[in-house]
Amino acid sequence: MSWGGAVAAMVSSIKNNALAKRTKIFDKEHKAGFSNAPTYDKKVSKEELNTIKSEIQGRAANRRKREIFGVLISILIAVFILGILSLVAYRFLSKY
Repeated sequence: MSWGGAVAAMVSSIKNNALAKRTKIFDKEHKAGFSNAPTYDKKVSKEELNTIKSEIQGRAANRRKREIFGVLISILIAVFILGILSLVAYRFLSKY
């Protein structure tokens, strides 16, 4: 029974090797990859850089607020559902 991990590793290795053989056919046409992609360096003044940073930070703060609000609403809904289920279970069990 203790050989399951070894067998799983063997199966995973065989699948990965088969995947590598299949992808080599398609990679022959696209050998360039991302490393040869042209890069564009734009000079930005410090004022523009600060405005860009503040915009990014503002978007991140808004996203964080939405996530926290979503988590709180989810918790409230879960507590409400658990309360209803516990009340139904208590009423059901109190009959017996």
